[in-house]
Amino acid sequence: MNDTFVLFENAPYGDHERQRYDLILPEENAGERGLILFIHGGSWIHGDKAAYRDDLDFWAGKGFAAASVNYHYLAPDVHMDTLVSDIALAVFAIRRKAEAHGVKLGKALLTGASAGGHLSLLYAYSMAEISAIKPACVVDYCGPALLSDEKLLFTAPEHHPPMDQWIELFSNLTGIPFTLENWKAVIRELDRYSPVTYISDSSVPTILVYGMKDDVVPFSNAKALRDGLEAHGVEYVFLPMPEAGHGLEQPEIFEESKALFGLYAERFLR
Repeated sequence: MNDTFVLFENAPYGDHERQRYDLILPEENAGERGLILFIHGGSWIHGDKAAYRDDLDFWAGKGFAAASVNYHYLAPDVHMDTLVSDIALAVFAIRRKAEAHGVKLGKALLTGASAGGHLSLLYAYSMAEISAIKPACVVDYCGPALLSDEKLLFTAPEHHPPMDQWIELFSNLTGIPFTLENWKAVIRELDRYSPVTYISDSSVPTILVYGMKDDVVPFSNAKALRDGLEAHGVEYVFLPMPEAGHGLEQPEIFEESKALFGLYAERFLR
């Protein structure tokens, strides 16, 4: 590690074992910098911040602060409100840690894939006014954007979680038992945790990257997000991958998304 950077690994932002973050700052007393914040995926029930360790080094080398966060996993007694609260607590702790080293983090680019994309969108759209570091833009990779989408709820290909696990996931997400009988009532709760619900004229610019053959997060979710941003006049770049599934296996478009990621970081965080 270049000694012009300051690295904090597994730093706590709460008492739970999952309330941890990794952070790389420029050298001490570096003044105001932008933050690249990575939120991991894993269906909200697994995954780890370590997946972005190399990305932290990369963005630090570009002169940004960079962090990745863990959060509670969904469980019968842990619902989506807790996960969003975790992101808010982590952002506050990251700001305080940076300030202690003479670095002011004024703006953040939030990014993640799948569940991490969902949390990035949800936090940036719904928490912007109270966030300790102001969201400036989002780079979203195949994040669920409309949880009440019936194609998301009821399409279950062979490699999807078994239906009982799928139902359990959404029951834990809302804190309301989700069944095939009461799904219409639960949908109202799912909309509370859908990024599309919070799109407004003041929402932050967003890059959307989705596979058109995704059978985990259906492409209808991508279109709902795009249409919401379009309706409110929010700046966005939409990168559909015609041949890709949930793994975004279309290298040329993925490389384009990385280039746009860099342009957003330079434009909105400098």
